[in-house]
Amino acid sequence: MKRKSKATHFNASLELLVRFLLLAILFIICYQVGIKWLSFNAINVVNYPMVIGALLLVPANLWLEWKRFHTSVFQYDISRADQVHAFYQGIVVSFFSPALIATTLGRMGYKNQKQNIQWMYSGVHTGLAQFIVTMFFAFVASVYLFGFNRLMVPLIFSVAIILSLLAYVLRFKFPSNWLRWSLIQKLHEVAQSPNKLKILGFSIIRYAVFSAQFHLILGGFGVFFSVQQLFILMLSYGLITLSPSILFGKIVIRELIAVAVFSWFDYPKEEIMLTAFFTWGFNVVLPVLFALIRISSTWKARFFS
Repeated sequence: MKRKSKATHFNASLELLVRFLLLAILFIICYQVGIKWLSFNAINVVNYPMVIGALLLVPANLWLEWKRFHTSVFQYDISRADQVHAFYQGIVVSFFSPALIATTLGRMGYKNQKQNIQWMYSGVHTGLAQFIVTMFFAFVASVYLFGFNRLMVPLIFSVAIILSLLAYVLRFKFPSNWLRWSLIQKLHEVAQSPNKLKILGFSIIRYAVFSAQFHLILGGFGVFFSVQQLFILMLSYGLITLSPSILFGKIVIRELIAVAVFSWFDYPKEEIMLTAFFTWGFNVVLPVLFALIRISSTWKARFFS
């Protein structure tokens, strides 16, 4: 038993190491490309308390993500230990994949089919809630920044809001003659509406927290805050959310979109690139490291106790 568990732990660790090596290669390539048109030599942190303040908000962001997840599965008969394990497992997967994949497939296990369906619906509901919030603020920002001179931009966000809201508020129903199938019965049970307003509320607060982190880090680099900056970030988040994901989620794409949007309004691209990168690092890399420690301790407790 111990030999098998050690092999499983080794294989998982080896796979994780390979993925980190791939990420390192990706960073090297992006650095070689970025160094041609970005100059980081003149950048200095001029306000360390603001950067530290952004770092101190990381636990709040992680707690809000946990509350959204816990609220979405509260009505199901799932032990807290299983919830915690699935939550941290999803965080680890989020480092390598889009958020929706991480919060659905990334939380699934091998044994409990019904629980896997519950993880799937939880991920869909929390993902839709965050998507609605992001699209709404992006719509507001596009109207503020462009008015209706560029009608296509707010129109895209408004359509996204309407479609996602419909998907969020409607309940999934199945014809009665389908319920004789075991899998459909489980889907029908899980598809009942969870605490959607609370999930939406936590999503709004979470949006505010990581937005505050971005402005704090940018202020740490000496870029003074303005009301326009607030709306530019809202627009950037909207475009980032609509952009395609790659192997490691939206890394690089996220930073490049932020640079493109802020540069349109004459913001320094080097500071924006580093701010977007640090915001990602604070809210993805640090939680992943914490989740790995928690999951590793769980493995040890299960296999070597």
